[in-house]
Amino acid sequence: MKIEVFTDYTCPFCYIGKQKLMQAIEKANLQEPIEIQYKNYEVHPEIQGAVQQPYKDYLLESMDGRAEKVDTFLAELQQHANEVGLTYHFDTMIPANTADAHRLAKWMVKEQKEHEWTERLMQGHFVEGENLADREYLFSVIEELGYSKKEAKRILDGQDYQQELDQDAYDAQQIGVDRAPFFVFDNRFGIIGAEPEEVFIRTLKQTAGEN
Repeated sequence: MKIEVFTDYTCPFCYIGKQKLMQAIEKANLQEPIEIQYKNYEVHPEIQGAVQQPYKDYLLESMDGRAEKVDTFLAELQQHANEVGLTYHFDTMIPANTADAHRLAKWMVKEQKEHEWTERLMQGHFVEGENLADREYLFSVIEELGYSKKEAKRILDGQDYQQELDQDAYDAQQIGVDRAPFFVFDNRFGIIGAEPEEVFIRTLKQTAGEN
């Protein structure tokens, strides 16, 4: 079974959705192998570098300055995160452009390290307050995974993996992806957003039953 996940590293529901998928796979206990492919879907491509303001203030601008609405949203978001064993640190989160992170991700796919890369960057953003637009941080993760900073810099300074990134954009357009996370199961079934775990389990079993 192949599961394609259109996702972004700074999308709060993407991290929650990823955790729900992994927990659902474990509980569904399917007999067939499952391949997960992460697809590039930038949630905020308009951001240049990183936003130099607290995450809550950034949300205030997108929610017409309504502090009560922001507080409610963050409380509900934290509750959803807690349900899958995550604790978001809104006071240190940095909204950032993730284009470089996605380009390096395609290299990590080649090295069969995309799952480690995805988890490490999401943890870095939501828990550790790292700036994902900072190349030095990205290089540090690359080295942590056992690869060369020099090669990572060469990739970001050029156009390596552009075809793979363009393919992700084309696939998203063809399917009609307009938000993240967006899960596609064997090109037949889909889940939009971080739905309840039972929805993931049911979809996994439904997909397996039709194979």
